[in-house]
Formats: sequence, C-alpha cells, structure tokens
Amino acid sequence: MTTVARVASAVVTLAFAIPGMASAQRPARIGDISREPATFTVSGTAVAVEEGRFVVPANRVSGSDAALTLAFVRFASTAATPGSPIVFLAGGPGDAATRALRGMPLGFLDELRAIADVIAFDQRGTGFSEPRNVMCPPAPASRQDRPLVPSEMLDTLRRRVRDCLADSARRDVDVKGLTTSESADDLEALRVVLGAQRLTFLAGSYGTHLALAAARRHPALVDRMALVGVEGPNDTFKLPARVDSVLMTIAAARRPTLRDDIRTLGARLSAAPVAFTLSDSQVVQLGEWELQRWVAESLDEVREIDAMVAAIPAMLDGQFAALGAWALRYRFPRPLNLMNLAMDCASYASAERLTRIRHDGPSALLGNAINFPLPDLCDVPGLPRLPDESRAPLLVDVPALLISGTFDGRTPVANAVDVARSFPRARTLVVEGASHGLFREAVVMKSILSFFRETRP
Repeated sequence: MTTVARVASAVVTLAFAIPGMASAQRPARIGDISREPATFTVSGTAVAVEEGRFVVPANRVSGSDAALTLAFVRFASTAATPGSPIVFLAGGPGDAATRALRGMPLGFLDELRAIADVIAFDQRGTGFSEPRNVMCPPAPASRQDRPLVPSEMLDTLRRRVRDCLADSARRDVDVKGLTTSESADDLEALRVVLGAQRLTFLAGSYGTHLALAAARRHPALVDRMALVGVEGPNDTFKLPARVDSVLMTIAAARRPTLRDDIRTLGARLSAAPVAFTLSDSQVVQLGEWELQRWVAESLDEVREIDAMVAAIPAMLDGQFAALGAWALRYRFPRPLNLMNLAMDCASYASAERLTRIRHDGPSALLGNAINFPLPDLCDVPGLPRLPDESRAPLLVDVPALLISGTFDGRTPVANAVDVARSFPRARTLVVEGASHGLFREAVVMKSILSFFRETRP
C-alpha cells in the first residue's frame, strides 16, 4: 500500500561532484577490473576512497567486440556489517555521479556510510566512464532580429545531429550502445565487480528511470530503491497537461493570476513580437515561443520559479528584462550532448503517450516547449530506439521510496503515483513547494536514511 506524506518546504538544489580521478592503469579487455585507493574532496573535506574501473561491451545487442571502460568511486562503509552497497545514479541523462558528489553534505554521506558502502557510479558516456567523446561542436548563434521559430531550429538541429553521428562513427563511438538498457546491464556488471548479492539505489531524475530499467531487466539485482524526482518507464517525454497542472499548483501558492497572465502575455507576443534592448545595446526579438520555453525552463528550481513569477507583472507592463536576457543566452552557441540525445531518444514514448502529447500540446499553456526538440529530433536515422516493452509498466516487489515536489514540472508528482501502482511495497513522499532539486531538503535526506536503515538488523 502506498502512503503519502506532505511536507511544507522550500528547496535548495544539490550539486554533487569530485574534482579529479587518479590516473590508474586502465583495464583493457571485457571483464577486466582495476581497483586502487584514492582521495577525493567532498564538501571541502578530503575523503579516502577506492577508485574502480571495469570493462563492459560497448553494445551487447550488436555482439561487437568493442568495449567501454566504466568508472566508480567507493566510499567504504563504517558499519560492522554493511548492507547492500548504495549506488548513486545521477540524472540528466549525462550527469556524472563522481561530479555530483562534491556538494553532498558530508554529514549525509557519513550517515549513508554508516549503513553501507556508497558507490558513485559514472554511467556510460559520463564523467570518467567511456565513451568520453560524446559532445559535438556548437552551431552558430541563432538570429536575434526575429523571434525564434521552433520548426527552423529543429531543421538546424537535425543537420547538426546527422553531422555529429557521422563524426562519432569516424571516432568509433557506437551511439546505438548509448541506451538505458545497456546502462541497466552495466549495473548488473557493477554488482558482480563489487561482489555484492544485491544493490540499493539512490537515484535522482533520469537516474530513477535507469533504476527502474535495471529492476525490470535484472529483478534479483535490487535490494531497495529511493527515487527522487521520479521518471517512470514511459515518462521521458513530458505531458503538457501535467505541466499545466503544476503551473496551477504554483499559481495557487504564489500568484493566483499566473496562468492567465502567461496566457495574456503569450497572446500579445504572438500578435506583436517585442524588440528588447539589453544594457549593452544588443537587441533581441521576443515572441510567444520564447515566453513558453522560458517558463518551462524555470520549472527546474524553486528560485527560478520565484524569479519567473516575480518578473511576470513587469512584463505585463511592457518591461521584458528577464525574458530578454534569457532569450539572448538561449541563442548563444552551445555544444550538442550526443549521449543525452541518444539516451532520451532510445527511451522515447509509447504510441498512446505520443498521441496525448500531440493532442494536448496545441491547447496547453506552454505548448510542447518543455520537450523541445523532442520527440521530433529522434527521427534522425542512426539514433537508437528501444522496443515497446521497455516503456510498459513493471511490477517490482521490492521496497521503494518515491519522492516528489509539488512544484516540479519535469518529474511531477503524478509520475510517482503512476509508478507506485506497480510497486506493492512502495511509499511516496510529496514535498509541498519543492521543485526538481530535492536531495538537499532536510526532510528528504532524513526520509532516505530512515528508509535505508530499515534493512539493518
């Protein structure tokens, strides 16, 4: 049975990371392992760890002999009889656990280590794990003399992805191996390397999607899992209607007219785009899509939500400083993360979900801006696509703690509710007024520790 706790809260983002990894002798063949002592700094404190590397197939489906070296850092448990290793799975896809651990509160890490080993595992294509060359060069900056046109941006992105895929092939990067299923199999390989019977997962955002895939593919692998900001098997592409519901919740708490204000501003910018002059005399044209995308990106963090809500009254009065500054930055050249794109396109969405997205998008307050440039960009030949069964609901009989924030437009509470239906031993924690960054909330850390301690004698 699922239980729901509701907690009033404000949220601070947790940024994790580790500054450098020792240059150990890397293993060379599939199945090879190397492990050696090292030191890393967490929250300004040097901590003794074990650095590990192991070799897995680059693409198990293809049967190729190509291999990847994956990296992890083990923080040894201080318990006399440790539980199942706690494996931290970062989000993105594309974030690295070894980078994500730098800002973890040391007290929280120590409490976790009092339960079991803590493993910062860099998923394939992230951090110190291979492939290391998954970034493609930036494109020229977008034009500033007119509002952005999503269809034109999509055409440009398609050309960039085609070029990027061709360049990756020349560099022997097997993009078809950059899928959540391959990463899930990597976790089973990690279990073997660690000599553990099972693993405990501490996962955030996309990391929750990976944890669920691992539970599907390797049912005996998982001891228990704490999932923060839940992305279920079919949640990679966001539902516009759920984003509208989150905006309604934010409006009720912050500004009752927020949704009407956004709609009014969108209509104005659609009818007559605004030329905004920045302090350095640069001029940028603002249209309805810029507004929609800006609001969508604001839903990541509470501080960004508050800044967005505070800027709306000024925009209604014709003062577009906040949107103008964002719109200029959005036009800057930026690299293309092929790992991120390949993973998301491989996970994709069911036909039923795609129908809902395309049906609801035109009438939704933000359109489909939160997903752009997906799902359309995924039609570029050469990007992976997992079979439909990977997106089906899964029945997992392991203890699970599903944590969500009511202001989270990327992994809304409804995602956790859906996933909990297929977890007989799931419980949910809903944090009022919290958005996508939840790890550093005191109530969240306390709940995770309590949940993990339940495995102790």
